[in-house]
Amino acid sequence: MNFAELGILIPFAALALVGFIIWVGVQKENHARSLKHKEIMHAIDKGVDVPLVQSGNTPLDYLRKGIIWGVIGILIILGFTIEGDFDAAGILGSIPFAIGVGYIVYYKYAIKEDKK
Repeated sequence: MNFAELGILIPFAALALVGFIIWVGVQKENHARSLKHKEIMHAIDKGVDVPLVQSGNTPLDYLRKGIIWGVIGILIILGFTIEGDFDAAGILGSIPFAIGVGYIVYYKYAIKEDKK
């Protein structure tokens, strides 16, 4: 096997590694969900009142994600603008910036809902 054939295997190995990491994460999440389900079912069998399970996200989590995504988008826009590539700045920077704006808008909506 020469170096050219080995060079082709590197991207495939990287994809396999990313796929494996995603698979492990999904399995871990499923296991945690299964344990939570068993805990709730045992509590119900014993006659214990089980409160509704809340999602782990609070409105501040959405604000934090919005700020992070927005800053990443702005930095991408600034980086490509400094290099003089305005098309790439608009295309690549607008996507994370729009995600950040979406999170911040949802944060505003979630705060209103919490006050009601």
